[in-house]
Amino acid sequence: MTIKLEQELIVTSDKTIDARGANVEIYNGAGITVQFAKNVIIYGLQIHHIIPAKGGKTKDGENYHGLPGASDGDGVSFFGATNIWLDHLSLHHCANGLIDVIQGSTAVTISNCHFTNNNDVMLFGASDSYSADKKM
Repeated sequence: MTIKLEQELIVTSDKTIDARGANVEIYNGAGITVQFAKNVIIYGLQIHHIIPAKGGKTKDGENYHGLPGASDGDGVSFFGATNIWLDHLSLHHCANGLIDVIQGSTAVTISNCHFTNNNDVMLFGASDSYSADKKM
């Protein structure tokens, strides 16, 4: 199964994306973003050729509507997220980084993953001046 995302896939709390037993590729579009969420598992995806994408209207709850800005071409991004597990992912050829863990994200486990063909693989903490990143 191949998936081309026009905009970032925003993952909310208590979610599992499980591609075991299937060949699931996210490519040639936007990546995945976990923003201020907890208890997220992402397993078994191939994520590649991710490009910057325009923002758009989102709804991630009964009372929340948002208008996020454009994405920068990361494969998977975490902003203020906690209790995250990435396992058996394959990432390559993303316009920016393969994985960004920033804005005070904590308890992030990355295991059994394959990273190739990218200048920027993983970013942990985006700024020395952002105090929440010090607890990572």
